[in-house]
Amino acid sequence: MSTVINIVVALVLLSLLVMIHELGHYFAGRALGFSILEFSIGMGPKLIKKKDKRGTEFSLRAFPIGGMCRFEGEDENVVNEKSFNAQKVWKRIIVVLAGPVTNLVFAVLLSFVTLTAFGDFIPAIYEVNQNSPAEAAGMLPGDIITDINGKPVRFFSQTVGMIQSATTEDISIDIIRDGAEKSLILKNVYNEEQGKNIIGVTLTTARMQFTVGESALRSVNYVREIFLETFQFFGKAAQGEVSSADVGGPLAIIAMISEAVRTGGENVMRLLVLISASLGIMNLLPIPAMDGGRLVFMIIEAVRGKQIPQEKEAMVHFIGLILLFGLLIFLSINDAGNIINGVYSGS
Repeated sequence: MSTVINIVVALVLLSLLVMIHELGHYFAGRALGFSILEFSIGMGPKLIKKKDKRGTEFSLRAFPIGGMCRFEGEDENVVNEKSFNAQKVWKRIIVVLAGPVTNLVFAVLLSFVTLTAFGDFIPAIYEVNQNSPAEAAGMLPGDIITDINGKPVRFFSQTVGMIQSATTEDISIDIIRDGAEKSLILKNVYNEEQGKNIIGVTLTTARMQFTVGESALRSVNYVREIFLETFQFFGKAAQGEVSSADVGGPLAIIAMISEAVRTGGENVMRLLVLISASLGIMNLLPIPAMDGGRLVFMIIEAVRGKQIPQEKEAMVHFIGLILLFGLLIFLSINDAGNIINGVYSGS
């Protein structure tokens, strides 16, 4: 029974992120004078619906997956001066950007709340190998790594990459030991046998609390890192360096949120930050039928001074939608296999 509850909570939380995305479109459209036909939460049959004095229908649908903000004249010919496609192109660009940007802003705000409440995990030394560059430099278990070659280590996940990407023979690592800051020089870190830099430590994490200002800065940097890692992922995928366990679709997201719900509120908040930022980033990609795809047409329109024929744009988005559905089906099948194999479980 608890598993079912966790899944339901996961669906509701995922719908919350989609609703925040759609609220971005809604408030931008309302502020700029667009006619909005419907704002709905969920999919499927309408359970509750009510129209406001402006003619917008607000509805709650049966299945807590997704949501929608439907503008008048968005995918068809202009009906009146308040129709989506009758508006100036700069207004439409703002409305389209508002959804992804709202997800990114929400990710920063939620990250700030999480860091202020719980702090964050930073890299620390668990064990130092004998006869290693780290031992020779005087590194000890419990040392907290703060900088590598003068660059701050903001997140645990950056540590190994920063060490292995160092191009100097010696690496400077700043640490905190018993509250005091120290700078160590690790010599001859390049291991010819393994073909990479190895300093000879086992890493663990240490929890650190931050001031309000530090939490705010780390929140922006965290969303920025998600942005960079997303494009690095696409680069690796293009080079064939990504396995089926590295990608996930809707089922994977629900499974991960469900697992986070089971393990505690802090994990839920951290995961929602990641998903909200990823939702914003993915919607900015120039993919037909998504916000980024619509944005491409609007930019072309702004450059050439006139709209691309509506039927041609609609056809491109329709084809894109079909391809997206195909991708979702593929990812769902992949997710099912990964769930069966326990990829997303915490065990």
